[in-house]
Amino acid sequence: MPDRAQFESLRLELLRGGTANLYVERTLRELADHYEDLERASLAAGCTSEEAAQRARAQLGSAQQIAAAVLARPELKRWSRRWPMVAFWARSAAALGPLPLPVLYVAGRSDGIARWGGAIGAALLLVCSLYSALDWMIMVK
Repeated sequence: MPDRAQFESLRLELLRGGTANLYVERTLRELADHYEDLERASLAAGCTSEEAAQRARAQLGSAQQIAAAVLARPELKRWSRRWPMVAFWARSAAALGPLPLPVLYVAGRSDGIARWGGAIGAALLLVCSLYSALDWMIMVK
């Protein structure tokens, strides 16, 4: 089996590239199984264990080649990487969605509570609009 560091670097490269966790784990399991099959076939052909390991690594390919092949497939990416604008709008909606709740809560109560709720609502509106503007600037670059 190839050394754990090679698989760990491949895992990190795939995750940084936006591949979904499910596909990263599946790819690494399949690579380990494929490596063992290649090594077993080389041993059956009469190679020593050192030669069999070298041949299996050579046939499997480098971590960069494997990462490039996986990252070239957009269907394996996280949904937020496939549709970044949808993710942006979903995050913004999640931030802005609860804004009217404090105002609705204090409706019908005394004026002091209503002013407090309005101030909190205005503060939330300001903070969430700043958050959305910054998020938009980051996404658009």
